[in-house]
Amino acid sequence: MKSLVKGLFEDHFANGEGLIVVSNREPYIHKKAGSGIKVERPAGGLTSAMDDVLRATGGTWVAWGSGSGDRDTVDDRSHIQVPPENPTYTLKRVWLRPGEADNYYHGYSNQVLWPLCHITLDRVYYRKKFWEDYKKVNCLFADAVLEEADKNSAVWIHDFHLCLAPRLLRERRPEMTVAHFWHIPWPDWSVFRVCPQSGELLDGLLGNDLIGFQIPLFARNFLTCARESLGAEVDDRNLTVAYKGHTTKLKAFPISIDFDRFNSMASSARTVRMMNNIRDRYRLGQGYIGIGVDRLEYTKALIKRLQAIHLFFDRYEKFRGKFTFIQIAVPTRMKEPYISYKQTVEELIAKINGRYSRQDWRPVVYLDEKVEHEDLVAFYRMADVAVISSVYDGMNLVAKEYAAAQADEKGVLILSELAGAAEELEGALLVNPYDIEGFSDSIYKALTMPQSEKTARMAALRLRIKENDIYRWIYGIIHDIVTVSSVKRNQCCYLFDHVSELRQRSERQKMFLFLDYDGTLAPIAESPDKAQMSEEMRSLLMRVKERMLVAVISGRSLADLKERVGIKDMLYAGNHGMEIWDGETTAANPRLMDNRQSLIELLEKLKSSLSHIKGVFIEDKGITASVHFRTVHARHWGELFDVFKRISTRYEHFFKITPGKKVLEIRPLDAWNKGDAVSWMLEKFGAGTLPVYVGDDITDEDAFRALKSSGISIAVGGSHAADYCLKSQEEVKAFLQLNLN
Repeated sequence: MKSLVKGLFEDHFANGEGLIVVSNREPYIHKKAGSGIKVERPAGGLTSAMDDVLRATGGTWVAWGSGSGDRDTVDDRSHIQVPPENPTYTLKRVWLRPGEADNYYHGYSNQVLWPLCHITLDRVYYRKKFWEDYKKVNCLFADAVLEEADKNSAVWIHDFHLCLAPRLLRERRPEMTVAHFWHIPWPDWSVFRVCPQSGELLDGLLGNDLIGFQIPLFARNFLTCARESLGAEVDDRNLTVAYKGHTTKLKAFPISIDFDRFNSMASSARTVRMMNNIRDRYRLGQGYIGIGVDRLEYTKALIKRLQAIHLFFDRYEKFRGKFTFIQIAVPTRMKEPYISYKQTVEELIAKINGRYSRQDWRPVVYLDEKVEHEDLVAFYRMADVAVISSVYDGMNLVAKEYAAAQADEKGVLILSELAGAAEELEGALLVNPYDIEGFSDSIYKALTMPQSEKTARMAALRLRIKENDIYRWIYGIIHDIVTVSSVKRNQCCYLFDHVSELRQRSERQKMFLFLDYDGTLAPIAESPDKAQMSEEMRSLLMRVKERMLVAVISGRSLADLKERVGIKDMLYAGNHGMEIWDGETTAANPRLMDNRQSLIELLEKLKSSLSHIKGVFIEDKGITASVHFRTVHARHWGELFDVFKRISTRYEHFFKITPGKKVLEIRPLDAWNKGDAVSWMLEKFGAGTLPVYVGDDITDEDAFRALKSSGISIAVGGSHAADYCLKSQEEVKAFLQLNLN
């Protein structure tokens, strides 16, 4: 995935110089140490991952120079080349006076925006000086970016500290591409309207071309706020906001972690030694262990968590002396209200320990210090249960770190249903942190759950996180940034501005039209089963196919695709091009037909071994297959996963297993993509034709590339790999109509 990110930028930017990352926190901090200077790397998956990206692509990172030795290490442009051991990109530092930093960061960012977005309104504390310095610092950041950028740059801003910078950049360099990722929740309008500067903040953010959020709910909340506060024109279906003559695209990009790194650290001999040391140091014996890892922050609901633990020991006496909860709470922002919150947390821990402790056992072990990831993975791996109790959270990466470090797959994740991670982490026990009684019951359930169910839940969690790691997150955002930039730089031209060119080419050659389904012929729906093509689109397509060759290509199974389109005498390609209907028979990637017998054997064994588990549905798609377990009771997941893993492992040199929403997808390792399918159909049916491909997805880019020198590619929403773009799925109808005139 790292190489894909690098390749994406090398295709678009010369020498990778176009990417500028902007954040409050810097990736390298220089601090004075005696007569010398030492370099520190702040903890955090994001800074580590973005550092990896810039190492690969080159570019510039603009951040606040907060270290005591930062000024002593830069040149006259406030530059330093990093990483220190092998410099590959530029860190540009922004200098803030102590008062500015305090008002902008500790004031407006952390006493207004943070509690507002986490819906803890009683903690919002607004001062005019906070806002004045927040504006001033955003101007300083914008100035710093403009010193580095040209019109072809792509600027990627992070988080709530820099809401105003996008508009400042848009006003002074309108041709530049600006994107923003909002790491924390975005509340609904009834909450956001409390902010005295709600309109100015929204105006600033709508200077972006693209805004990423953790989950779709936050994007929808932003749409409502823009409409209600500014009267902006919003498109709920396509998630766009039109304001001041500019359109901003919104999209959900759930952030993740470096799964392989955590899994590798957790599996090391060092971690095993560390686990034994921890058990000895805190006299844990062989009892059950719980873990909580948080910044000492009121949105993490440590008090609610401790109340639930208190009630758990009160109600379930048999676990006294047999279960120890380790709470790691890292102090940050040590000003009010955090000082008082820390005191309350420590008083509650003392109360629990005072009531339930025995001579050789404490119910709660409290560590109020930072623990490095190399040591933290030992706590994660040895814990029988991890507890995340946030009252509201953008994502919460501790949930993903815990699962990635569970190399033994023996633990259970208890996760607040109010954390963003709850939307994607199937396999966790979800709790309402305000329901203390239900919360304590969940701790009991986690500790008494059959091991087979624990393993099944954890295996499902780990598989999903591995498939959707931090690099896939980065690739998704950078892909969309590059797409926006391509459109702005006219690398992907708006189709209806170039109709005459298209007509000239189609007059010389008969057109062979290739169309994607979801997002092209049919609008994107909340779930794939609801994606339906309109009768108007079907009628247009039937008329078009009378004039030219038409093929519909989709990731759907061939049978599902043919049924949804419902037009005979047309070419179809399902499973991303792995199986093709040529009008009479089903053709397939010839390399994969040898695997068909292996797939039949695999499915027969799965059906035989899983037949007694109610709710298992095995779907044979010909070349691929799916094992659905949506209606399987969780108590049977352990057996299901054990059986599936035991049988499928024997076929791992033929197939790749990919998790979905309560489904396991079985796909060949050497599967065809859409580009392969287009090339095959052109060779068999399209000699002498002009191939034209219309699609909206990353998977369609294989087809765009296949036609680079011989045909025309059209991306719905734009793509760096396409020749032309359409603004929305609705414009596909206008394009088809164009071919009838």
